Amino acid sequence: MTSTELIMKTIRYEDTPRRPVALLDGYNFFMKQNDMQLPQLWGMPADEAADFIIAQYDKSGSDMVYISAMVHIAVYESLKAALGGQEPPFPAAEDAADWTGEKIWKLAEGHPMLQMLKDLLGALNRKLAGEKPIMAFSVGPFTLMTMLMGMDAALWAIVDEDQDQDALHHLLDVCADLTVCELKYELECGATGISSADPSAAVNLISEENFEKYALPPIRKVFRTFAGMDIPIMLHICGSSSPRVAPLVGSGINIYSMDDVDIAFAQEQAKGDFAIFGNLNTVDVMLRETPEGVARIAKERLAQAKAGLILAPGCDLAPDTPAENVEAMVSAARN
Repeated sequence: MTSTELIMKTIRYEDTPRRPVALLDGYNFFMKQNDMQLPQLWGMPADEAADFIIAQYDKSGSDMVYISAMVHIAVYESLKAALGGQEPPFPAAEDAADWTGEKIWKLAEGHPMLQMLKDLLGALNRKLAGEKPIMAFSVGPFTLMTMLMGMDAALWAIVDEDQDQDALHHLLDVCADLTVCELKYELECGATGISSADPSAAVNLISEENFEKYALPPIRKVFRTFAGMDIPIMLHICGSSSPRVAPLVGSGINIYSMDDVDIAFAQEQAKGDFAIFGNLNTVDVMLRETPEGVARIAKERLAQAKAGLILAPGCDLAPDTPAENVEAMVSAARN
């Protein structure tokens, strides 16, 4: 059974011959392990870079392969250039009345990093030949809004009674449409799965009420665009995100990547609508534990879910994570 088949059976809560295991991104960890910086990787010929990426995910034991934030960098740099070199925050919500996601996306046409990404995804697709999902990457729409406005301004805007609500929801729509453009491009270039991170929608930043009012509608708009596709469709929200599980049912995702959660509770709340991805804490467990401690905690997580769990770190690995701890996590899932 290929890793892709394993992941898709897990999404459907079907029995599998072994438990799937993955990293969430992993590039910071890979670069430190190889004494490299990301620009060195992007400077390689596409085939060479693809071989390197595949080797790292194979070595780590991950059933998924990821693309880092190349598409987001291209869009960010193109928008900055179009605004005369202005640094973020870019608009107040009211200043974005003429923006659309498609207009911003068109600004990035011809950016060299998009061509690099196209070549790299094409090479990964040829070499993996469906063996493992190749996960596209995007910043989630609510987080993208906070990046454009600035975190403080954006979070004040959602609680400010004087804020123009129509303008704010328009900007969130723009961010959702831009996210869709980015993900569609990556799928067209050879990605075979979707991974989006929306950390600004975390419980410690916005209330449940404001999550459902501001963050959830653009999340649904993005993921329901792809919901008919038979591919992994994953959302990640940082932190203790148990309160986000029930509202996300029916959003279009089929994997929810979580950090500090009770897996059994999360699966009960998910009602089989999506698999759970996680949730080994990246600091207390993956970075600081012994390999024996990682194995013990991983086995506890696996015991909480008979199906529908992709064992993984709760977020991206710290660069100094011991490789032995990653091996212990993988061994726990595969044994």
